[in-house]
Parts: sequence; C-alpha cells; structure tokens
Amino acid sequence: MKIKDMEIFLDLLNTQSPTLTASNFSTSQPNVSIIVKNLEETLSTTLFERLGKKLLPTSKALLIGKIWLKLIEDYYKSLEIVNDDTTLLGEINIASTQSISEYFINEILFKFKDNFPKVNLHHQTQNTQKSLHLLKNGLIEMAIIETTITQSYIDHESFVKKEWYEDELIIVSADKKLSNKEFYIDELLNKKWIFREKGSGLRDAFLKKIGHISKNFPIFLELDRTNAIKELILKEDAISFFSKKAIERELQNNILYPIKIKNIDLKRKFYAVKRKDYHFNRALDKFENFLFEYKNL
Repeated sequence: MKIKDMEIFLDLLNTQSPTLTASNFSTSQPNVSIIVKNLEETLSTTLFERLGKKLLPTSKALLIGKIWLKLIEDYYKSLEIVNDDTTLLGEINIASTQSISEYFINEILFKFKDNFPKVNLHHQTQNTQKSLHLLKNGLIEMAIIETTITQSYIDHESFVKKEWYEDELIIVSADKKLSNKEFYIDELLNKKWIFREKGSGLRDAFLKKIGHISKNFPIFLELDRTNAIKELILKEDAISFFSKKAIERELQNNILYPIKIKNIDLKRKFYAVKRKDYHFNRALDKFENFLFEYKNL
C-alpha cells in the first residue's frame, strides 16, 4: 500500500467525489476508482456507498480514515526530522592515509562534527594498503587515500573512487644553496634521501613520478612518520619529499627550501573510495558531500 493511495483515500473522504479528488492529485478519475477498488480488496470491506455522483464513506471507512490520518501526519513529521541536519544521526567509520590525516582531514572532521554533533564519527590513520583492506572487509565505510589505484583493481574489488583533491609533492632540504638552481633528479642521487615506509601513499606517489630511476633509488633511511622525517631534514644534511601542505610553515619561515626538479610533474591526486554495495548511510552521504564541498584546506 502506497502513501499516495492512502492520501487519495483520505481526500476522498472529504470530497466524496472521485472527480474532485482526481483533480486535487493531478490524476484521472478512473485511477481514483481503481485505487478505491484495490483498497477494498486489500481490506476485504466496502469503503464507500455510491449515491448519485457522490461516494459516501462507510463507518469502517471513517474509522480507517482516523487511523490513516495519524499515520500520514507521523510519516511527514519523520521526513522533517530526517531532513533536519541538526538532528542527523548515525555512525561513520573512515580511514585516511598519514599525510591526509596529519595535514588535511582533521579540520574537516572537526567542522563536520561541529555541524552534526549527534553523528558518531570514528577515524583512523592507516597506509593505503591497510585502508583498502579495511574497506574491503566492511570495517570502514570510506577510505581517503593518496595513491592512484587502477580502474581494474577498483572493478575487481567492487569499489567506487572519486577524485577529491589535487596535491603537490615538494622536495626540500635545509640547505638553501640547493634551492638556487634546477636539478635533474639523477643529479641528487648522491644525497641522503629519507623515505616514508613501504606501503606509504606518499612514497608510492613519488616513486611513480620519477619513473625508471625508482628501481635503484639510493634510499638512505626509511621512517614511518612525516614529522620525524621533517625533524631530521631540519637538523641533518639530508633531503626528502613532502606534501606541499605539510611544509607550508617551514617554507614560509625559510627553514626548509624547495628543490626544483626538471621534467617531472610532482602533482598528485587524493581519492575518496567506497564500496559499491555499501548499505545506505545518510550520515556517510552527508559527510561525503561535506568533504567535497569543503575547500578551505
């Protein structure tokens, strides 16, 4: 039984005219008659007696009308509650990779929670592989990652990905002299390069950008925290690469210096990934819209 059929029935109780009710609902008079007939068959009772051109409701019809009127009112009240953002309820489980967690997502999470305080928001930081593993196994509803994944992998795992943000990798050093000229990447292979750990989206993006040189790249040290790498770069004669946002303050204060690289585009994309078959979650949909609309990063 459809809500609209119930509304037509209630209107007919008042108009007692299929023609007027049909006009009120922008439908045909025969359609109103069919709805009444179907309701009578479903309820196994007579709802109207015909008197000339009028349909007079039976006592059962009037009783049903009182009950259904309350149901319709409650139905529309529930829609108002559902569409009222201040009463948005639900739970969201998401994961993001480390650079996104440290320098992008926290402010967004805070502002979303500030707007929708009744949503239970759970966030964890994982590398790309772990984030996608959690997503595949239903332990999170969204992964926000910094690694390009192939469409064949997306299709195989029944994921959906959307491009969220364009970032840029910056190679830096505490040695100001290195910022005075432009280098080919192989001219810097004699430097002490500090990398993020295997599985890091930042690392994967950089190695992909530098092409065939990545196969025998001389990695001096691997660390699993961006801030730890930054601290070493500030103190030691070493170089590394970061998301531009991760070192904005250091660049502005002239304590780290960008190294220009010839013939390599170090821009990259961030992606929001969900399962195709995820169960509808209004809070998650609201968060996704918020994520894509929020540009004050």
